[in-house]
Amino acid sequence: MELVLASNFDDRLVRDTADLPIAAFFGGYPIQLTGAGRPPRILPAIGPERFREHVAAIHRHGRDFYATLNSNDLGLHEYRPGYIDAFLSEVGHLLDLGVDGLVIALPALIEAVRTAWPDVPISVSTFARIRTVTQAEYFLKLGARTIILEEANRDFKLIRGLVRLGAEVEILVNQTCLPSCPYRGHHLNTSSLASQPGAACPAFEYPILECGVEYVRDPAKIISGIFVRPEDLEVYEEAGVTRFKVSGRNRTTDWLVRAARGYAARSYPGNLAEILSLVQVKGPRMILSRVAESSGDPTAEKMVAAFAPFEAVTIDNSRFPNGFLRHIAAVDCEHTTCTACGYCRGVAEKVLRVGGRALAEYEPPQELPAPVRLLPGLGTDEPTGARPSIVPVSPA
Repeated sequence: MELVLASNFDDRLVRDTADLPIAAFFGGYPIQLTGAGRPPRILPAIGPERFREHVAAIHRHGRDFYATLNSNDLGLHEYRPGYIDAFLSEVGHLLDLGVDGLVIALPALIEAVRTAWPDVPISVSTFARIRTVTQAEYFLKLGARTIILEEANRDFKLIRGLVRLGAEVEILVNQTCLPSCPYRGHHLNTSSLASQPGAACPAFEYPILECGVEYVRDPAKIISGIFVRPEDLEVYEEAGVTRFKVSGRNRTTDWLVRAARGYAARSYPGNLAEILSLVQVKGPRMILSRVAESSGDPTAEKMVAAFAPFEAVTIDNSRFPNGFLRHIAAVDCEHTTCTACGYCRGVAEKVLRVGGRALAEYEPPQELPAPVRLLPGLGTDEPTGARPSIVPVSPA
């Protein structure tokens, strides 16, 4: 087993996980020429010196560091003269800081890196949304080495096909996105654009709110989401996967250490929610409260009430049935619906509690308003280019 752990640029994270099978850490500047897959508001504001020191600490413990250049949307800036040269300068800057590899989503950027640095390891980001073996083959021919799966991390036909293809497969384990999430594309574009110089960064990413509303309407979908329990890693290993990614670049050091230890131990007794992202249900309430207070918008007020029970979500990991993931792998979730199957709902009734109550006692809000009306209240006019910690490179 190899773990790939998110970094919050705290050197204590490296020290406190020194005994774990961590092959690499990953992270990046809050704002970069290409963007970096997360809105800068939630990431630590670091400069080149802190970056260099942190990478050096990682190297002292025998681990690698991968820089995230994983946006899937460049806002058409890539067509500007000098943009690719500026991008390569940014990559050179990162390599000078000691970066060992790159996480990239766009084929054009992989191609550009390969022309200048033929041997730098490249992992294909989850933002590339790999869903077929043929799709992955194109990336490997461009020079990528590793395929990271998130949305398709329960598609074992795909996983086995990627292993047969010769790809190193990395499974993201602790995200809680909806299965086959319809909001995913919008979310990735939002994160990509918000982390580029001069762009406006939303106060909250609206697609996350949409996702959260789905869980408010039906909390059982949390269990049918894309997370992987530490106890189920062996199912991937049997398919030829040994590399597992633990996300949380915006989390505290203690949270990241706890998550990494759980997956390294292949067991997490107690509340599984303590090592999963759950940003969809944990994140919206604070910003919705602000919108409600500033505008008096009744839509926001109703949303605040709807999300209130999700401040306390528990997932009793000890009550999952044996063979949970094996059953899901056999169902072929990509080609059926949760309504037709019902397996995860049955599990949710045993393991999930919302607001201190079992799923059977949860009553979804009636006539919940369409959250799209809240879009204007989630925006901001503040340009990210005015913030510190931008890599000192700009397109010509």
